[in-house]
Parts: sequence; structure tokens; C-alpha cells
Amino acid sequence: LHRNGFRLDAVPHLIENNAKDWNDQPESRQLTGDLTRLIKSYPGRYVVCEATAQPRAYANPEVCGGSFAFGLENKIAPAAKGDVQAIREVAQYFVSAPHTLATFVSNHDQFAGQRLWDQVAGNEVHYKLAAATYLLLPGTPFIYYGEDIGMAGAKGLSEDPKIRGPLSWSPDMKTGGFTSGQPYRALASNVTTHHVQGQTQSAGSIWAFYRDMLALRNGRVSIARGSYEFAQTQGQVMAYQRRMGAEHSLVVINYGPQASALTVEGVGADALLRPLFPVGQTRRLASGRLTVPAQ
Repeated sequence: LHRNGFRLDAVPHLIENNAKDWNDQPESRQLTGDLTRLIKSYPGRYVVCEATAQPRAYANPEVCGGSFAFGLENKIAPAAKGDVQAIREVAQYFVSAPHTLATFVSNHDQFAGQRLWDQVAGNEVHYKLAAATYLLLPGTPFIYYGEDIGMAGAKGLSEDPKIRGPLSWSPDMKTGGFTSGQPYRALASNVTTHHVQGQTQSAGSIWAFYRDMLALRNGRVSIARGSYEFAQTQGQVMAYQRRMGAEHSLVVINYGPQASALTVEGVGADALLRPLFPVGQTRRLASGRLTVPAQ
């Protein structure tokens, strides 16, 4: 199915009534809803809104339908690095948040955080844990350009220009393969090691991991569009379940540096599990306990 649509920018600021009543006015929600209904009157259309303060309100089908999941993005990298409170907040987010929200880990605005590479200080294990964290949750994931190759911020720059550098196509230190001339801005600080050319040829690369996570998501209707049940955390381990029809998926992520045992809620104590990533032999739970490898 081919879809087209719109990203509506800063929708709470469409209508400003006066110097005091300028943020998220009722008229802004009405206008956003009118725009959304017009766009969706055409088949196969999608709308996502940027509403930083009240993303859940704008995710309402009467307003926008899709809305960026602000408030989740700044928990993902800390969770990946093992922060117990952040792990708990990630697990609980979609217990109440609508599944029409759009998940992301960074974007073109520095107020949403640095590029993921810089958030995890170049730790590729943490990087992949962060990717798995939001690519397997409910919502519609948005991947910022260069994120899937581990692209860092632009060297020597700060604020928005730092996260809006030319895409690293090759290890060329002068152009990054972006142009035959002079790039419009400084290149990523890791252009020589993380670029499209190298990432797409390496089996263990960040790009390969994104490909595998998206294949898992798109190949499992329960992960792509299913329910979100039995969200739980035990220390640095997070687990939840996704169901649609007869398909039942259990997602377990251990963010900790040591293997850890988890008592899985909501399944039979001797349930059979078939590992989908990494692919492995079917095994049976032992009294509801599952041992999860480190990270």
C-alpha cells in the first residue's frame, strides 16, 4: 500500500489569540482537525503532527490522528544505558498512550536531543538496544536520516546545525560522498567509520540491525499493530506482550551487563517459546522463568 501524507509542524501555535493565550488554543485544535479531515478525505493518506506539550491530545482522531511521542524520546537512550527508572517509564508509556503516536529517538530539532550516536557516546551496543526499544513498541516509528548508519552530529557545530549535517554516503573526509563540490555544512564527526557504503556491506552493522528489527516488526502483525499487554520491568529487564488475532509475541530486552532471570507474567508457567531474534530453538519456560542474556 502506497501512502502519502503530511507532517503538520508546531500545530499548537497555528492560532494565537493574544500575548497570554497563544499556546494550544481551541481554535488550533479545530484547524488541525479540519486540515486532517481534508487530507484524509483522499484515500491512503496519513497525517502526523508536532505537538510537543500535548502529543496525546493531538493523537485523537478528531484532531490529528498521528502525533509525535514527545516525552518518550528522552527516555530511550537512558534506558539503553541501563537507567532503571527510564526502563520503567519506557515500559509503562504505552499502557495509557494511544498507539497512533509516532515514536522516535531524535529528529531535526536539538530540543528533542542530540543524534543517537552522541546520546550513547558511540557505544554500539547501547545504540542497538535503543533502536530495538522503540522499533518494537506500539506506534509508528520515525527514523531520522543517518540514524540507521550510526551517523554522529556535524563536527564542530552545535544546536540545530549539528544534527542537520550532510548524510555520510562514503568515508571521504572532504565530501562524505554527499557532493562532488563543497558540502553545505560540516560533515559528521564519524564520517570515516560510519557511512552508507560500509554499513550496508557489514553483517554486524547498525544498518543491518535496523533492517532486521524492521523485518521483525513488519513480519509480525502483532508487533506492527497488536495490543500492548503485561508490561513489566525487573531491574534492568523489560518485557511486554503484543497480540493480534492468534498471533502472540513476547518482547524481552535485558539492558544490563549481566544475564538476568525474569519471571514472565501473563503466560503459562511451562509455555513454549520460539525465539524470533536472535532465531533459536524452541524452548519451554521453567516455572515461568526466562534467563535473558546480557544486553
